Amino acid sequence: MKLKISSFKEPKHVGVIVCVSWNNTEDVFSCGDDHKLLKWNLVNSECMVITTFPDDFYPTGMHLFPKVSVGGNKHQHDVILVSSADGKFNIVNHNGRIEKSVNAHQGACLTAQWSPDGAGLLTAGEDGFVKVWSRNGLLRSTIVQSDVSCYCAVWSPDSSAILYTKGNFLVIKQLNSSTKITKWKAHEGLILCAAWNANNNLIVSGSEDGLTKIWDTFGQQISVSVKHDQPITSVSWSPAGDLFVIGSYNLIRLCNANGWSHCLERPSTGSIYSLAWSSDGTQLAAACANGHVLFAHVIDRVYTWKNYSCNQVGRKVIAIKDIITDQSDQLDYPDRVIQMALGFNHLLIATVKQCFIHKLTSWNTPVTFDLKEGTISMILLAERCLCIVERAGLSVYSYMGRLLASPRWGARPETLGRSAVSLGPDALAAIDQTDKKLIHVFDLPTGLVVRSSADNAVTKLSHKMTVSSIALSQTGPINERQLALLDYNRDLYVVTVKDSKPKFVKLGSQILSIAWSAETELLVGLRANSAVAWCCPRAATQPDWLALTTVTKEISDLGRNPSIVNVEEGVARICRGNGSILHVSLASFPEKLLKHVAANMWQAALQLCRTVEDETLWACLAVLAWQHSQLAVAEEAFALIHQYHQVCYIQHLRTNIPEKLPAYDGIRAN
Repeated sequence: MKLKISSFKEPKHVGVIVCVSWNNTEDVFSCGDDHKLLKWNLVNSECMVITTFPDDFYPTGMHLFPKVSVGGNKHQHDVILVSSADGKFNIVNHNGRIEKSVNAHQGACLTAQWSPDGAGLLTAGEDGFVKVWSRNGLLRSTIVQSDVSCYCAVWSPDSSAILYTKGNFLVIKQLNSSTKITKWKAHEGLILCAAWNANNNLIVSGSEDGLTKIWDTFGQQISVSVKHDQPITSVSWSPAGDLFVIGSYNLIRLCNANGWSHCLERPSTGSIYSLAWSSDGTQLAAACANGHVLFAHVIDRVYTWKNYSCNQVGRKVIAIKDIITDQSDQLDYPDRVIQMALGFNHLLIATVKQCFIHKLTSWNTPVTFDLKEGTISMILLAERCLCIVERAGLSVYSYMGRLLASPRWGARPETLGRSAVSLGPDALAAIDQTDKKLIHVFDLPTGLVVRSSADNAVTKLSHKMTVSSIALSQTGPINERQLALLDYNRDLYVVTVKDSKPKFVKLGSQILSIAWSAETELLVGLRANSAVAWCCPRAATQPDWLALTTVTKEISDLGRNPSIVNVEEGVARICRGNGSILHVSLASFPEKLLKHVAANMWQAALQLCRTVEDETLWACLAVLAWQHSQLAVAEEAFALIHQYHQVCYIQHLRTNIPEKLPAYDGIRAN
């Protein structure tokens, strides 16, 4: 993954550009010391002067009104908030006219930012004050009073708190004054910039000491960058939270969420004072000291699935290759590619205007449908359907391009991360954003009948702890659909969604990441130094059965915050903390056994166990045969894993009460 950087041949600003901000996925506003407000259109490669501010107007920051509906006032979406060196913040309309100018600080107003919900704004200045204002520019409260200049202040994702800098300290102040502040020493030098991401809830900070650091909301350090030669003047998270970018003197660095560097560019631009991502997370704009605005596009995004590899080699070009047959093709699209996904025998490409669904057996005849808007943040794939997450909401489509459902539960789709939503073949699960102990599971139509969102059957599951990650199983009928979840204690639970009284059963603790196999009910979890495969998660009701059917493999050098990408044929694809990919064979034979059982091929399952002669495999067969009422197979399997009391009980069932078969979880003899 790398950045493809471009700029106009001649600078359109005279002198330093201080700030840039995106209006939509194709338009960028910039403002600098030449008092001009410019608008750049990337489709037409045009630049036009919106207005020229007065000669004493020197901007220090700019933020466009967030793309949310507030009271149905659409014109509010084009409102620009500009802070200036005379201590004022200015509300400017899309034509460049200053609607309101408010004296906010003594000395320069160094930053001004709309709240994520658009209900208010904050400002911070050289006088050390941080203030919150209404959307109309009326002072609500003075949050901070200090004798140290505040160079950066940002809202929390839910607009309930403010992060601000105080020298080399970072401080989180809740707007509820009764809550204690969180303050920690973050750098050795003065902190110049910080950003707080809505999806991963992580904070990145940059300082005069040349370091960039990632923090959680408790002030614990996640990672630290290499030391740069010059101060870090700007940082910015991508909307999805999987990337962030660093700006310094003649330097742009693209990093993943763990701080590992994807690429380093050294344009001759002087210091980069502002960085801004487009809402789709594929483009970047940078304000430079030499009067140029740099535009960058993320390319070389590589996706793999089985023997297929897909790579974005240009803004509108995708290269796909079958590694086994060495057959390759280049797919050109009429518009810029913003998202793609590969899996379940399909390649999905989303451009600014359309979505293309390619079958991997016929790349050149895609199914297409129009998008509601060109701001897709995420694509999820399952066996029978796909989910597209746009700012307008979530939409579930069939692979024939038919809209199946549009689930709604009051969420802000642009703040949904991959850990907060999961798609199954016939269900969609999502964590409630206001109460993160609550999980919504929507039934999806499996036929060609299109239903409205009001028809969706919704199951609400309430966990005792805050849920951080969820994953739906990908196989089996809907009444056996399982949901795996990780809570904030890193404990792993599974629950059968359609049970009349859903019960959360604990599988393990200290789990960092989870993933289901795409073809069976094999669940894989990742610990700090090992990978764990639960071959029969339904056996969790019997602790000794669960232990017998669990495979653990030690792994070294996983790094910080590793994650499981996917599980195929019992092989887990793991992304280390440094971004490298590791393939770990965990449960190849148990996965084959699960496929035999799913196909009701019990003799083939027996033959596999007799050939391999592995105790874990026999334990899996014993549990599966018991659950499917295959008593003869279960008797042999339990005997070979020395569960003799279970053998006696099965013999009792077969001889004395043959008409009675064991229930799902069984009644075991003492």
